[in-house]
Amino acid sequence: MPKCPFCGAELNHLVVHELVCTKHAYKVHSNGQWEWQYDDEKGREYTVFCPECYEEIPLHNCISDVEDFLDEEYIILRSDDPEIKRKGGLALFRGKVYKVIDESDDGLLYLELVEDETVADIIGAGLE
Repeated sequence: MPKCPFCGAELNHLVVHELVCTKHAYKVHSNGQWEWQYDDEKGREYTVFCPECYEEIPLHNCISDVEDFLDEEYIILRSDDPEIKRKGGLALFRGKVYKVIDESDDGLLYLELVEDETVADIIGAGLE
């Protein structure tokens, strides 16, 4: 089960806020009648939060990363998390091997699961 990088809570779901920006165009007549013309969706913005501490979880690509995060294929942890064993660009977390894909200035590690089981077993043995 994934955990929040801020409060450490085990997460079985996330809270996602979606902001939809839409332009509605109307033709307004001199008699006060409004006539709808068209709607133009200008964009969507998503923000993901921990349901326990309500801190924003800074996923790189919110839409595609939410499910991967919940499946622990993509995780975000603090670099000083005691459950991580790290060596260079690789990390061992809860028996799974991850590749470090980014490390932010505020100490967050962005990790992606190593899919090849043979490679993961070899790397994992070296990290334990």
